[in-house]
Amino acid sequence: MDSLKKELEEELKLSTEDLRSHAWYHGQLPREGTEELLERDGDFLIRDSLTSPGDYVLSCQWRNEPMHFKIIRVVLRPKKGYSRELFQFEQDQFDNVPALVRFHVGGRRPISEGSGAIIFHPINRTVPLRVIGERQAACASSSSDLCWSGPEQQSRSERSKRLSFHSGQMDSLQVNSNLLRNKEKSGSHPGNLENLGRRPSLQTAQSDSNLRSGTPQSSQSPDPGPAPISPFFRTGSEPMLSPRTPRHTRPSNPAGGSTLRGSDGQLHPRAPPKPLRVSVVFPGSPRHQRPRQGDPGSIYDELVPHVPQSQPRGHVDRLRAEEKWQSRARLTESSFSFLEMGGAPLLPGLGEGEEETLFVRPQAETSTSFCLDQFSSLLLPDNNRPLEPSVLLALKEIFTRSDPKTIALHMLSVDCQVARITGVTEDQRRIMGVSSGLELITLPHGQQLRQDLLERHHLIALGVAVDILGCTGTVGQRATVLHKFIQLAQELRYTANDLFAFSAVMKALELPQVARLEMTWRALRRNHTDSAVAFEKVLKPFLQALNDGNEEAAQGPLSVPHMLPLLRVMEGEDLGEHTERGCQLLLNTLQSARQAALEAPQYQAHAHALLTGWEPVPELLEAFRTEFALRLFWGQSGAAAERPERWEKFDKVLSVLSDKLEHGDASPESDP
Repeated sequence: MDSLKKELEEELKLSTEDLRSHAWYHGQLPREGTEELLERDGDFLIRDSLTSPGDYVLSCQWRNEPMHFKIIRVVLRPKKGYSRELFQFEQDQFDNVPALVRFHVGGRRPISEGSGAIIFHPINRTVPLRVIGERQAACASSSSDLCWSGPEQQSRSERSKRLSFHSGQMDSLQVNSNLLRNKEKSGSHPGNLENLGRRPSLQTAQSDSNLRSGTPQSSQSPDPGPAPISPFFRTGSEPMLSPRTPRHTRPSNPAGGSTLRGSDGQLHPRAPPKPLRVSVVFPGSPRHQRPRQGDPGSIYDELVPHVPQSQPRGHVDRLRAEEKWQSRARLTESSFSFLEMGGAPLLPGLGEGEEETLFVRPQAETSTSFCLDQFSSLLLPDNNRPLEPSVLLALKEIFTRSDPKTIALHMLSVDCQVARITGVTEDQRRIMGVSSGLELITLPHGQQLRQDLLERHHLIALGVAVDILGCTGTVGQRATVLHKFIQLAQELRYTANDLFAFSAVMKALELPQVARLEMTWRALRRNHTDSAVAFEKVLKPFLQALNDGNEEAAQGPLSVPHMLPLLRVMEGEDLGEHTERGCQLLLNTLQSARQAALEAPQYQAHAHALLTGWEPVPELLEAFRTEFALRLFWGQSGAAAERPERWEKFDKVLSVLSDKLEHGDASPESDP
């Protein structure tokens, strides 16, 4: 016994990636012995597949029924002449079986969606794998069906001939618990591996597959021939469909003849039919079907791997796949060396060389999406001058008639089109290589879209500043305009969930030309106290949190995320600090952009829901188009000038307007 114990300890000291080093691996343990060890929900072990040599089977118990899942083996060929084996159940793939087990045990992930089976309590072996193999070989050579059955069906003399040692020896063999605890601490085992004492004798095990229907006969009666298979006979393609006999009290074979063992793979004398592709397993389920008898491929519970459809894959999909594999390697202590060698994993089901035919190279855009030549305006005349007075008056009337919520939805509609969150055509997806502009702005060939978004953001801010500084009435009237834009900022945040336009409006309110209007801000605090408090105590801290990359600040669903910091960083602008805080700010900005790209479908769905059933006002919608702002601020001819030159000239215009109003604010007559 000491030699067996020492041999077992030597096995458990092997590398954690070696399957033999895990006590829940039982080698060539047959189905009959396996099911006898499974006592409660969550119990599991790994064994060799006796019907498919070289493969492994997860045997577990769930909802008081034993289940057997054949682990799927996937061969990847990322490079010519190189291959790698991966293991999976339905979704996640790993480079070894221990990593697969750790993932499902640690995260309580179901083995299959159809069964919902969860494993968390390993059944550990107490003998070396060699002993289990010898017992299986003895059973196979004896051609007896009582090898793994209970003691009531075989005499001591028969058992001594077949087994390398009897059940009393096996039950008395105990493994040093400290050894297994050390293995658990090293990460080679899932939790709860110290529970080693709970196991009946393997010699008393008997499979449910040994049940047949028929009339009881005496042992002296002649063999009547093959007995008909019971309608409750279980082939293993699904868990038991009928109430199972209580364990340890299973009846012997009532029909005589040889019993049928599911682990033998010989379930019917005729050719096997095509396996059923069903995965639902419990009685009463709408997808419940009876397993086909005689099918060697149906002795395991069904797994339905989720394989991505063969659609054109851009390089962003490749990056995502590699990132997923690398993160899983860190999580499960596994290694994917083919990623370090420059290869990318193939999708399961694709042959070597097929990946390149699915790759569509994205195109870098070289011209802006704002087409001034094709822009037809309802408000601007042909060849208009900068800041046309008649157009400014018409805009003022439109904004006066519209409430802040309506204005916010119009801004959201245009922002989603420019940022390519909604209304993205198939041609745009093909050119971009991604499905959303939120992903494109994070990529090198998204430079033109980043510049367009920076242009639009600045023009929104200029439009708000022009409306405030262009109010030549009294200080109280300008305070009312200021109050309305603060309300607009609140609607953009809470109703439209458009943080892009929200930051543009806030940028306008914090421009030096607007912030210096002391009399106007004083009138705001006096006449519209709630707006003044909301601006100082709520909106400004919220914008600062967004600029710092604090993702928790923006709670709830969003339509358009805060993209300005990323746009500035990607276009080479400095965030302002070269300190440790500046490094953290850069990291937060990149992390926020990555999260926004991953959640692009959620942004699209939320924006679509807000704009569904909404009727826009054509004139108000045009007022927020970027082409309209370009022509309004710089005229028909000046709109095509270079961006730095245009911005610098208009900044001087705002300074002149602010100086004029500041002088007027100092006059007591201007305040009503």
